[in-house]
Amino acid sequence: MISIRRQWMMVLILAVVLSVAINSLVFGILINRTFIDYSTDSYDEHVSQLEELSKKVLLENTYSQQQINMQLESHLSDPIKEIKLYDADGNLLGEVGNETMPMMSGMMGRVVQTQAEEVDTHEIMADGLVVGQLIITRYSSISNSLEAKKFMLSLAGSGLISFGIVFTLILLVGIFISRRMSKDLWLTAQQAIDIDLGNSSEIPKSRIKEIRTIQSSLDTLNVRLKMKQTSRKKLIDELIHQTRTPLTILKTHLEGFQDGIIELNPDEIKICETQIEHITSIISNMSNMIDAQKEVDSVNFESVDIGQLIKQIVSGLKMQFEKKNIELKLLNHQKILVETDRYKVSQAIYNLLTNAYKFTEAGGAVTVNYFTEDSFLDIVVEDNGKGIPKEEQIKIFDVYFRGANASGALGDGIGLYVVKENLEKIGGEIKVVSEPGKGSRFIVRLPLDRRTK
Repeated sequence: MISIRRQWMMVLILAVVLSVAINSLVFGILINRTFIDYSTDSYDEHVSQLEELSKKVLLENTYSQQQINMQLESHLSDPIKEIKLYDADGNLLGEVGNETMPMMSGMMGRVVQTQAEEVDTHEIMADGLVVGQLIITRYSSISNSLEAKKFMLSLAGSGLISFGIVFTLILLVGIFISRRMSKDLWLTAQQAIDIDLGNSSEIPKSRIKEIRTIQSSLDTLNVRLKMKQTSRKKLIDELIHQTRTPLTILKTHLEGFQDGIIELNPDEIKICETQIEHITSIISNMSNMIDAQKEVDSVNFESVDIGQLIKQIVSGLKMQFEKKNIELKLLNHQKILVETDRYKVSQAIYNLLTNAYKFTEAGGAVTVNYFTEDSFLDIVVEDNGKGIPKEEQIKIFDVYFRGANASGALGDGIGLYVVKENLEKIGGEIKVVSEPGKGSRFIVRLPLDRRTK
């Protein structure tokens, strides 16, 4: 298994080698061609100058052999190896040659010495007559000349040096970038591991667009998972909270049966059955939560006699209120049918009454009333307890909120949140009117028909 860092370095090195090699090859060919063109033009210029010099020497006849050799020697440059000047009778007037060649050693000397040579003969004309002959010995090709070979070797050496410098710089830059990339990828992998383990992690954002996109996606996923986890916890807390009221009612009535305070009659048995049904419904919702994609809290509309429902709830809680010396009154016994969810309405009323129970002192009173208005049903739960400060009234329906008056009271700030959530799911709403020290009044409004909203 090869790492991204190593792959990156391999690709980078391969790209550098290919680019430098191709660039050096093309650049070398172009420069070599330019050099050969320049050398050819220089040779032609030397030949032209030698013909003029030879003509002058042959016609004036005033130059000594030493002077002639000195003049010829000034033109003895690559690719010219040897220059000879003869008069019309074939007498040698001057001769010069490249004496450095035999002294050369090593690879350059061996390469040059093995090159083929050519002899160019130029007749010197004057007034249409041949007055002499100029013989020039040179390398067979300009590209085979000593200077050309030296130039090509120098060019190859410069190319290697350039390649070495570029390769070193690119290697250093590649190492830096690969470390940066691998670090960002490692941190991103660590972020994913932390999300999987449920750990919180703060990593610096990468400047690489693709990696930053992955990191942002992981952040979004983390937020969604936390929201889902929070939602799941909130629902579980709701369900656990909802079990407390029916269990408390059952416990209170069982204690009443044992102490002989409550008579075991059909009404009392019905109250206990109702609480057991509530607990069964709660447990069913808990089991549904195992399936994350399943609707946890479904709504079941039916025709409900709200008077009978409230009477059962009040009867179930009455003994608990009496133990704390709180008067609990139901002010209406009228039969009113409402198309709604029996469980959610009863849970809302239970929570409002248990909330009133907690914040009403001994000797206080709690009343429950209900009446219709237009196409709506209003249920009013009122107490003369501690009351709620005005600044807290907009927060009391938030999950886990506990006001200043809640210190010392049992609870976790879920009851009123459950009330609001339940009512919203069945098209209802809740309002509060309260004043510290004078008690609170909660008004639940429900549509008589679920099509009325």
